[in-house]
Amino acid sequence: MPSIRAPGAKKSTTLTVAVKCRPLRHKERGRDIVQVIESKEVLILDPDLSKDYLDRIRNRTKEKKYCFDHAFGPDSTNLEVYTKSISSIIPEVVQGLNVTVFAYGSTGSGKTYTMVGTKDDPGLMVLSLHTVFDLIKMDKRADEFEVTCSYLEVYNEIIYDLLEKSSGHLELREDPEEGITVAGLRCIKKQMPTILGLLQVHSAGKILELLNMGNSRRKTESTEVNATSSRSHAVLEISVKRKGRNKYPNQVLHGKLALVDLAGSERATETNNAGQKLRDGANINRSLLALANCINALGKQQKKGLAYVPYRNSKLTRILKDGLSGNSQTVMIATISPADIQYHHTVNTLKYADRAKEIKTHVQRNVGVVDTHVSDYQRMIDSLQTEVCQLKKKLAEKESELSSKPAEKAADDELSWLNIISHEISENVQERINLQKAMSELEETNLNNRSELQRLDDIISRHQAVELDGAIVKDLIARRLVILDNIRENDEAGINYQKEIEANEKQRGQLQGMIDEAVSRNGNKTYLRILSQYRLLGMANSELQLEVAMRDQVIRHQREGLKNLWNLLMGQGLDEKQISHLAVKQGLRIEGWTMTPLALVEKQSSSLTSSRPTSVGPSSGIEYLEGTKTCDFTISIFKG
Repeated sequence: MPSIRAPGAKKSTTLTVAVKCRPLRHKERGRDIVQVIESKEVLILDPDLSKDYLDRIRNRTKEKKYCFDHAFGPDSTNLEVYTKSISSIIPEVVQGLNVTVFAYGSTGSGKTYTMVGTKDDPGLMVLSLHTVFDLIKMDKRADEFEVTCSYLEVYNEIIYDLLEKSSGHLELREDPEEGITVAGLRCIKKQMPTILGLLQVHSAGKILELLNMGNSRRKTESTEVNATSSRSHAVLEISVKRKGRNKYPNQVLHGKLALVDLAGSERATETNNAGQKLRDGANINRSLLALANCINALGKQQKKGLAYVPYRNSKLTRILKDGLSGNSQTVMIATISPADIQYHHTVNTLKYADRAKEIKTHVQRNVGVVDTHVSDYQRMIDSLQTEVCQLKKKLAEKESELSSKPAEKAADDELSWLNIISHEISENVQERINLQKAMSELEETNLNNRSELQRLDDIISRHQAVELDGAIVKDLIARRLVILDNIRENDEAGINYQKEIEANEKQRGQLQGMIDEAVSRNGNKTYLRILSQYRLLGMANSELQLEVAMRDQVIRHQREGLKNLWNLLMGQGLDEKQISHLAVKQGLRIEGWTMTPLALVEKQSSSLTSSRPTSVGPSSGIEYLEGTKTCDFTISIFKG
């Protein structure tokens, strides 16, 4: 039976931006041009001392001034930054909310020192871990806790697992429930102690050991700007699952803490890098440019309406997608250098930090809900995985037989070629999945834009009919033009995506034809058929996961419609009995309410039949007082 669930509490919040200035080093020649005023404002002085008084009053100076949520001078410690900036939101992780903290700045500005720190001055990662474990120990409600830790790095647009000694290349996946995930990433799980004393873990020492081990495996190089320059972006994620024992035994709260240490932007003319170091720096700047473009687009979105945000331009931005605009409380730590020779890097960092203040996120508690339809897909996936394991065993046996027969070199070459072609098909399928997801996001954005455009046209026509203030109409028309521009840009992008999908389908047909031809003409047909079937099952598994994601997206839209219906019913002033009567009549179940028996509801219906019903059909939608459509749903609402 379908059900209506009251929407969870969701609040909108902006990014918290804090600026930390490191001390001036002894070997740095120059003067200090950064001044922190009242722990809020940052003043950047003009590095050129040759300008006179007339240049300054004629606004020819390069002096800049910015205002942020928090500002810390060179004498501030990591503990002060943690206490004032993020200590108030870390406890929310244990309560089922998501928190993201990332450090942004140029190379040598102190990002890694701020996030990791030293033994005498622990960084934000260490302090946050201690806080999470202390809160779990102090919990007095006898809940069960499970803490999961993962640590990865993004080096030259390739993801590596820092908890594995020799990690291979990992791929990003989009899960409809978990969001952005990394396939094959190792997670360390720990059962935390409760009042019942089931399993004892007394501190965060184990995870700190893993953090130190991961930092030792991270890619670092020495440059002329920084002796230990990080050449990769590192992401430490702590996941806390909390299951209640008393009041809500089946409810699971899932909070995540993401701590990100970004690599620093750099100029080749300053670092004098060459070879691999130069290529690493170019890749770092490319990913940071993608992050800056996302920040610009999100800032533009808050001022001018819906706009396409290019998250897919970099794996870093895809990982930070939830932290930038999704379900997360996010803190940006902008680190800067006080040296006058770093003036341009300092101003660029503060410029993007100032734009990030406009970004809004929507925070909602993550409550685990088990849906019956998910189990059906899970069984299908498990069945496919079992069959894949059986085929792997057959492949291993066949390969062992082939290895004992060196005379069949020609067949081995054919099999190696077939493996390469099959791998290309797998990449082709993954590319098509990514293109289809991008098309889906564009369509959803355009749907929202066109809905807003229709509402604007209605409002403009009403204002023009009654000849109201012309200034309001001009503003509405300007807003309408901006939305039309966004729709036109998204349509052009959709056409390009469609062309890429068609080219992808054509390439897939060619590759599959080559494999079929090889199977038909090769003597070892049995092994080749097994290998081809194994590859096809892997691709079918990927396409099935895409279908699951698309299905869950439809379900989310349906749930949004149900939420709008809930708000409409409550806004009409109906009481619990009237809503229960309507739900029983339509075969709906309202969770969390004591349902009125049908006989009792039928008795009460006699008092409602005299009222005038407003029937809403499945094609017309539910009409608000303003005349806007919210969702398609067949139900009768009685006013009275």
